[in-house]
Parts: sequence; structure tokens; C-alpha cells
Amino acid sequence: MGYIENYKESKNIYEGNSNEKDARYLLSYLNKVLIPASQDFFKLLDKNQLKLHQVFSFNTILAHAIDYIWFISNKKVKINRVDLVKSFDQRYAVDGCKHINNKFSLLDAVNNSFKHVELDPSKKAYTELLQTYGELSFNCITEEEGQFFFNTTSSVFDYSRVVLRPIAAIFNCNLTTTNDVDSFINGKICGSTGYASFLYDYEPNDAIDRMIDYCNAECMDCGESEDKCDCQSFIYSNNKGKYSPNVDQLFNFEDTVSQISGTREWSKK
Repeated sequence: MGYIENYKESKNIYEGNSNEKDARYLLSYLNKVLIPASQDFFKLLDKNQLKLHQVFSFNTILAHAIDYIWFISNKKVKINRVDLVKSFDQRYAVDGCKHINNKFSLLDAVNNSFKHVELDPSKKAYTELLQTYGELSFNCITEEEGQFFFNTTSSVFDYSRVVLRPIAAIFNCNLTTTNDVDSFINGKICGSTGYASFLYDYEPNDAIDRMIDYCNAECMDCGESEDKCDCQSFIYSNNKGKYSPNVDQLFNFEDTVSQISGTREWSKK
């Protein structure tokens, strides 16, 4: 998870600088609450040791960050919360599971269903989500052997890995200044799971590294290795999931094997 630029073109939510006091408040929340909570979350996630209350607590922490962002943005331009959340989905849809390009909206809806028992289907903000996923309530998150599944009539997937994991990564990008906050809100910088980013020289000296990465590719949807990936059992709006390896599109198996062999022969001389 690093500090990267998001090159997806989209209109800024607002122009100019936000209120410095408000930006500092968000920075304090991120550094003192969200980032430490993320670190604890990932430690437990890796070991499948999360508890249901921890999943909902972390979901709330992430959703509350959206409240701060809305507070800052609303002082610069009038925007309702639903539109703000949708704008984040548009900016960061490329990161994480390709089947869930409304991660922020879903996280926000799960948080509200937890607070209000169930979502009101008459509210326009939830119409599309309810049509996609069916009824959303506290009970839509279920536990099975240390994993927590989003489970509705049309969808079953690992909520912690598919939704919470990539959103947590997006917030973790070393924001330190008011300008950083403005750039983050406007989608100019963000944290990332690092998928599709390969820093190779494509020379014989990094051929072994390229082969290791190719053979141990992490699934971009759930973050697990191939032997641990359960995506083939997931269902996204009645569409079946599958292992989606994070592989370098420039990788050529035969060329890489040849370079590795050549390197070994050269080292023997």
C-alpha cells in the first residue's frame, strides 16, 4: 500500500484549498484512528481471526471517514452525501475487485443498515443497491470459519477481503498536508493495493523475480494466493467469481525461462 497518483480522469469535487482546520481534523482521524485500525484489521484478516463485531467496527470507521470528507467538501461546494460517495466509486473503481465497482456505496449502505436495522427501500439513495443486492440489513454479513461473507439472495462473497481490504488501502497513502487532503478528495492521489504495477527492468538480472511473481500472483479480487483463493465459490449479482491473478501483461514465460537459463550459464563461467 503506497502513495500513488490516480490517473483516472474525473472532474474535481471542488477547486482551491479546503479549510486547514477541517483538513487537519481529517488527518488526525486517519492517523490516530483509521490507519491503526487498518493495521490491526489486516493482522487478523491474514489469520482468519476476525470477529463479527470487529468487521462492523472497521466498516464504521471507514464509513465515518466519508463523513469527514463530506463535511470538508460541503464547505467548498454543495454536494449531497450520496453523490459524494458515488464520485468516490467512480474515482477508485479500478482498485480491488472488478465485480464490485460500487465499494464505497456498499460500505456506506452496510453501515447504515447496521445503524438503522434495515435500509428504507423508498429512499432513492438505496434504490440501485437494493435492486443489485436485494434486502440489506445487519444480517447480510455472516461468519463462516473466521471469514465474513456478504450474503444476500443474489450475492455471496468475502466482504472483508473484497470490500473492506481495498477501501482501507485507498485511505492509507501518507496524507500529511491540507494540499494532500484536497488532492485525495479530488482523486489525484490515493493508496493502492499495488495491482498492475510492476517495477521491472525486463533485463536478465530480474528474470527470476519476474518468474516468482508470476507463479505466486495474488488474486486482485480477494488478495489471496491461488491456493487460498475462494473466488470460484463467490457470486456477484448472480455472476460467478474466479481467481483473478495480478500478473504482468508483458510477462512472456518462454523468454523469461530463457533469460533465467542464460543467467545461470553465465554465472558458471
